[in-house]
Amino acid sequence: MSGSRQVPLACSFTNKKLMNATSKARVLIITRCDELILEGKAFVESIRVIPPHTRGNVHISYTSYDWDSQRLARWKTNCLTLFDPFVKSDSKFGQQIDIFSKAGGKKPEVQYSLGILEAFRDDLEKGFLDSIFLKIEAEVAADYMGQAESLLRGTQTSSVDHVPAAVLAGAVLEKGLRTLCGQQQPPLEIIKSNGEPKTLGPLIDDLKTSGAFNELKAKQLRAWADIRNKAAHGEFDQFKKTDVEQMIQGVTNFLADYLA
Repeated sequence: MSGSRQVPLACSFTNKKLMNATSKARVLIITRCDELILEGKAFVESIRVIPPHTRGNVHISYTSYDWDSQRLARWKTNCLTLFDPFVKSDSKFGQQIDIFSKAGGKKPEVQYSLGILEAFRDDLEKGFLDSIFLKIEAEVAADYMGQAESLLRGTQTSSVDHVPAAVLAGAVLEKGLRTLCGQQQPPLEIIKSNGEPKTLGPLIDDLKTSGAFNELKAKQLRAWADIRNKAAHGEFDQFKKTDVEQMIQGVTNFLADYLA
C-alpha cells in the first residue's frame, strides 16, 4: 500500500533545518560578538601607556604604547572573519572595516576598533542587517533547491525516488513563505494561537489576504503544497515525477520573484 511507504528520514527534518538556519546564524554571530567584545576590552586594559617622560638627557614629549602584537593580530583576525560576509554586501560598513583592519595597537586605535565591533553587534541585534540574512537565506534555499533537482535527476532505481525532492522543495517553499510573512507591514503571524507553527495552507491564505500576491498565485502555491503534503504522508500514487519537476521550477521562480 502506498500509505505504508516512508519519506527518507533526512527529508523529514529538512523543514525544521530551514526554519532555524538563519535564526541560529544570528544567535551564533551575536554570541561571538559578545566574546570578541570582552576580549577587546581586556586587550585595551592590557595596553601599557607610556606618558611623556625624561630618560637621562632625553625628553620624550609624546605618549607611546606597548602591547602584545600577537594577541592583537589574533583578535583582529577573529573580528574580520566575523565581519567578512557583511562587508561584501554593505559598502559603508566596508569603509569602517577598512579602518578597523588598518588600526594598530595604540590604545585610542584599539578603542575605536572596539567601537566598530560594538556598533556591528548593536545593528545586528536590532535587525538593521536583516537584508544580509535574507541574502544568506536565499543562498541556502538555492542550495536546497539544487539538491532537490539532483534527487529528481537520480530517479533510476525506484518509482518513488522523486518523493524526497517534493518534500525538500516543499520545505524550501514553507520557509520562503514564513520569510515573506515577516516582510509584510505589519508582519504576519506565523504561529497559531496554540503555539504551533502555521502550515503551508494558512501561510498562503494569510499572504494572499494581505495582498502579497493574487488568487492565481495562491492557487499555484496550494497545488505545490498539496504535492508536498501527499509526498510527506505517503500518498505517492497521487502525483508524478513531472509534477515534482514543475513544482521545483515553480518554487524556484517564486522565490526569485518575491524574495529577491
